[in-house]
Amino acid sequence: MTPAQAAIGVTTVTAPATIPNPNSIFTVTYALNGSSTLASAQMRFYLATSPQGTSNRVLMSSQQILLGRAGTGLYLPPAGTQSASFSRATVQAAAQTVLDQAAAACAPQLYYIQVEADLSSRWGDDTLIGTTKLPDFYFTAGTLTPSTITPGGTVTFTADLFTACPVNAPSTIGVFLADANFNLLSYIGGISVGTGAGTFSVAPTAITFSTAIEPGTYYLVLVADVDGVIAESNENNNQGAFTLQVVASQPLTVRDSASALESDLPGPVRADIEQYAPTIGFVDGYASLSR
Repeated sequence: MTPAQAAIGVTTVTAPATIPNPNSIFTVTYALNGSSTLASAQMRFYLATSPQGTSNRVLMSSQQILLGRAGTGLYLPPAGTQSASFSRATVQAAAQTVLDQAAAACAPQLYYIQVEADLSSRWGDDTLIGTTKLPDFYFTAGTLTPSTITPGGTVTFTADLFTACPVNAPSTIGVFLADANFNLLSYIGGISVGTGAGTFSVAPTAITFSTAIEPGTYYLVLVADVDGVIAESNENNNQGAFTLQVVASQPLTVRDSASALESDLPGPVRADIEQYAPTIGFVDGYASLSR
């Protein structure tokens, strides 16, 4: 009589408590029981959102293991703890996408690594994938209108400040005036930025310049977190600048005349800003800011 087929079962699964970098190799251990009339079993490894659920999971790998003959017409799984190792490079494309998303997230993401035997018995253990990341402020857009004025003229600027990971404390965008060589001339004022993540849009903000300002090329420099209250993953990309021309005679009106926000400022600007920070409250008459 042919013996009835029994199932190969997963009894334990142990995943790493954390996988900070899925590009590195991580190892899962598991144990099996049961028996089968077949000489092999198909083991499948998934990234899942629950220990045993089959929805919202992606296949990492499918591997065949050999079973040992028990002498009764049945085959038994290997005894003891088994292991399987993975990295982003060795898993299937759908799992690579999940690993990439977890690695890029601002905080570790909870997943279960499921081990499944022959499309029936499965179990999973939880792991945290990724690391906690600092915020990173940088400007993504902005305009200054108009870009050419006479002494005493008024300009209006807007700006979009972005951070993918959240900030937990308010901060200030510092507004500076610099000359054509990016030497800082004046601290014009500060604009408050709240907490959270995503894009912080600066509402249209007017700046009126002194009638005594000399004609020439200037830069209106914006500096995120000017007081340095936010710890960031990159402290060197917080600046943006608009080009401003001051001319002696009334400029011709040019349709859609505006200056775009440029984020690639020379290195010395950052050093000058740091020197300004301790005395950032002074006003020197170059310009005044109003919302």
